[in-house]
This record gives sequence, C-alpha cells and structure tokens, in this order.
Amino acid sequence: MSTYIKFHGPYSSATGKTSIWEVIPKDADHTRIGEVRWFGRWRKYAFFPLSETVFEQVCLRDIADFCETKTKEHKQRKK
Repeated sequence: MSTYIKFHGPYSSATGKTSIWEVIPKDADHTRIGEVRWFGRWRKYAFFPLSETVFEQVCLRDIADFCETKTKEHKQRKK
C-alpha cells in the first residue's frame, strides 16, 4: 500500500483492451496528479504525470511498483 498516493480505478481505456487508473494524493481526494495507462510501444503500463507535478522517491517507487504489478497481471491474462 502506498504511503502518500492512491490509485482510483480501473477505468476502461477507449479500446476496452486495457485499463486506466488515476493517481491521486491521499490528502487531496480531487486533485489528480497523473494516470497509469498502457503504453503500447513499451508493451507495459506507464505513468503519465500531469505538468507541474513533483514527486519524491517513495512516491516514484510506489508508482513504479504499481505499473510493474499491473503489467504482469495484464500479461498473465493474455496467456
């Protein structure tokens, strides 16, 4: 579980093939700081931050772990 952020979703992508999660600070329910969504060229989930957002190492690790977990889950479903 993340220390400073939370992930809302999943929401279906436009194609319906992948999911999207909003990334939100735990202390501000309606302030979106970015989203995690499928990045086709890399064939994995990636973080797309909003402009003018700043992150420290704990948040970045939490986001990276979330992306890695969701990518593994997605690839397991495809088998």
